[in-house]
Amino acid sequence: MRVVIDANVFVSAAIGLGPSHRVVQAVVFSQYHDAIVSPTLIGEIEDVLSRPRLRKRISADQAAEFIEDLRIMATRVPDPIDIGQHTRDPKDDYLVALAQHHAADYIVTGDKDLHAWPEQRPPAITPAEFKTILTNTSQ
Repeated sequence: MRVVIDANVFVSAAIGLGPSHRVVQAVVFSQYHDAIVSPTLIGEIEDVLSRPRLRKRISADQAAEFIEDLRIMATRVPDPIDIGQHTRDPKDDYLVALAQHHAADYIVTGDKDLHAWPEQRPPAITPAEFKTILTNTSQ
C-alpha cells in the first residue's frame, strides 16, 4: 500500500505514542508499505520538530534521528511540479499532488481542510482510520 502521511502525523508520531506513532511505525519503519515523502514534506517536518516549544517533548538529537530514519526508510520522490488547486488551503495542495502523482492509496492526516476536500482522490483519512485499515488488511 502506498501512503502519503501529512507532516502533522509525522510530528505527532515523533513526540507521542498515540495512533500517529503506531501508523508511522507500521508504514514507514515496517517496510510492508510505501510511505511517500518529498523534500517539501521532509522540510516541513524538520521545521516543526526544530521549534523550541517542542524541546520539552523531543530533543534536537531525537528529532534529527527521526528525520534521518525517515529519509532512509520512506520512499523519497521529487516534489510534484504541477500542483494545481485542490483544497481550501493552498498549502495542502502539494500533498494532494504528491499523492496523485505517485498513486498513493491514502493521505493520512489530521488536517480538517484535507478531510473536507470534496474530490477525495485518494481519500484523506485520520491516523485512527488508517490504523483500522491496517488491522483489517493484516487479518
